[in-house]
Amino acid sequence: MNAIILFDVLLLVVLLLIGVPVPLCFAAAVLLLFLVGDFGSASFLVGAGFGQMSSLILVALPLYIIAGNLMGQGGIATRLVGLADAVFGRLHGGLGVVVIMTTAVFGAISGMASSAVAAVGKIMIPRMVERGYDRGYATALVSTSAVLALLIPPSASMIIYGWVSGTSVTASFLAPVLPGVLLVMLFCFWNRVLTRHMPLEKPAQAALPVVVRDIAGQTRRAALGLAMPMIILGCIYGGVTTPTEAAAIAVLYAIPISIWYYRELRFTELHGVLWRAGQTAGTLLVLVFFSAMLARMLTMENVPQMVLEGFLGITENPLLLMLLLNLFLLLIGMFMEDVSGILLATPMLMPLVQALEIDPVQFAAIIATNLGMGLITPPTAPILYFGALVGGSSLSRMLRPTLILLLGAYLPVVLLTTFIPALSLTLPAWVLGYGH
Repeated sequence: MNAIILFDVLLLVVLLLIGVPVPLCFAAAVLLLFLVGDFGSASFLVGAGFGQMSSLILVALPLYIIAGNLMGQGGIATRLVGLADAVFGRLHGGLGVVVIMTTAVFGAISGMASSAVAAVGKIMIPRMVERGYDRGYATALVSTSAVLALLIPPSASMIIYGWVSGTSVTASFLAPVLPGVLLVMLFCFWNRVLTRHMPLEKPAQAALPVVVRDIAGQTRRAALGLAMPMIILGCIYGGVTTPTEAAAIAVLYAIPISIWYYRELRFTELHGVLWRAGQTAGTLLVLVFFSAMLARMLTMENVPQMVLEGFLGITENPLLLMLLLNLFLLLIGMFMEDVSGILLATPMLMPLVQALEIDPVQFAAIIATNLGMGLITPPTAPILYFGALVGGSSLSRMLRPTLILLLGAYLPVVLLTTFIPALSLTLPAWVLGYGH
């Protein structure tokens, strides 16, 4: 049976690489194992899939997707860019900082890296090219910064992780925040270094009162959009609502802001936005259904225990095991997007996580940073390919800045998150009293 399981995993990866829709890839893996294995009746597995989907926390996913789509099409990205440009745009290389900050905030609102690439990239990449930035660098910066959506709450990936692992979603939201802030700082540092010799258009200078008025005006325009993640997190951590109820509030908040305040979304267009969000959410829930079935089948075949024994068969050194854990997650992130990676990797790696005495909340940050790094690591790098499509750049022009940002920013954050538990556990302890 071990050979069949290896073939099943290989089939899953090959189908993902050739572009088969992700839910169908997991469905094929389930079907293959069911046909060759002894798992009882199909109704048992289907019941297992539906049983896992009955969790109330999963209702938050489509609601956050709807809220993100509403704010994305409702003009929030444009106003966030305007505010960040007013604050940082007059610095040398300031548009790069604008991209980093905007994608971090918009990623927090949408919860998905691809949404941040689409919304921010369409606005910022042409503007950066006009001001002298290399198109490959501009596209690479947007793509790599968009992965901050996995780390800045409320994150759809952390909802999935909390559901799969049985870990507190509110604590999982907070775990990757400090790694995300550190990543923003390193991105800004490397942006300064990489733009030193670019023929950038000299930033317009203005008197301090003019700058202050500009920032104040842009803040007023973006305030209601910026308030959205604050309202969501305030409701959750203030003990007012659950994450699911906060997601419903986010949708009710986003509709009037997008239609009547920003006035960039017509009421007649609301149906289209909800339909597209429903398609995304429906696809995601089908993926959750089949992944729950696959996880049950792999558990019945003792695959998590086999993974643990396989790692321990290589080495029993805790330091090397932590590095192997990161490498395993990075490889998964290279072949599939974050939600699929979490659904597949979490149940498989939990025995190893427990053996290494890693706190499950710290593992939330470890898995988020590693899968995020995998999304932008060549040769597969799904977010880089999407960014190249949005930015009209070739991957070869994006490769050098991407590798510098990976090795000089992302890799250090991954290692620090892995080996310094306080980086991911401090905020949950302060805010929630976690671990006390």
